[in-house]
Amino acid sequence: MPHHSTTHRSMTHHSTTVDTEYVGKPNCEKCGTDEFIYLESFIPPKYRHDGTVRTLGEVAYTCTRCEDFSAHSVPASWAPPGWYLG
Repeated sequence: MPHHSTTHRSMTHHSTTVDTEYVGKPNCEKCGTDEFIYLESFIPPKYRHDGTVRTLGEVAYTCTRCEDFSAHSVPASWAPPGWYLG
């Protein structure tokens, strides 16, 4: 029986390429646009009881044009289009 290798690209990328220092809106550096962004995950920011930001939100995405993957923190004010923080 032949052995078929399967890869889970998003799992591999999430564990190896998250940029913990960079904070910005999703954008492909190679293509210079956010037009082809496929959002893989979004974790909203967490707030303290006094309303200040405890931890920034995090985003992971792939550019469907060049297939470059990126994951990093996003500004507390950013949310995916159509996403409402309540």
